[in-house]
Amino acid sequence: MLHLKGIEYDSIEEPLREWTGWMKDWSEKEGERPRVPVLCIDGVPYPESNDISLLLDENEEYTPKDTEQTEEWFSWCADVLKPQIDIYKYGVNREFDVEENKKHEAVLREMLQTLEESLEGKTYLLEERLTVVDIAIIPFIRQIMRTRNGIFDFSAYPNILRWAGSILDTEWFQEEVMRKR
Repeated sequence: MLHLKGIEYDSIEEPLREWTGWMKDWSEKEGERPRVPVLCIDGVPYPESNDISLLLDENEEYTPKDTEQTEEWFSWCADVLKPQIDIYKYGVNREFDVEENKKHEAVLREMLQTLEESLEGKTYLLEERLTVVDIAIIPFIRQIMRTRNGIFDFSAYPNILRWAGSILDTEWFQEEVMRKR
């Protein structure tokens, strides 16, 4: 979002599970679990991706008009999709089992059907323009696409593939989001 908005920023990499001193101190002080991203403005941390996007979108260039649907998609992504992706990727309690994974994949496929149907006949999820909802969900779809060298078969989801390609193939995503730091 920072790149899309043309906002200059410094990026600090947080090695997964080997958090920097700032991240450890902040999370302990706030009673938060360490997680990324965290946007820090004048020493004030903002730890929620969706809140960060809405905060940065002052002129509502990427904010959908329907706030209720926006919140529903944010909740679906955080409370339904992301936990299932984690189970699909790592297994229950981070114990991966090939046979159990087939069940986890089936549940994930049902969830993706919701997204597939919502994208029917549309370029983006809520409006005919990229919004924070698309920006919130696309990293999770990309995770599925990259898990175990892309073994997940998306052929039953042509709308998701079209939508994802329209975002993942953009210059801003390739050059900024995927840029190695």
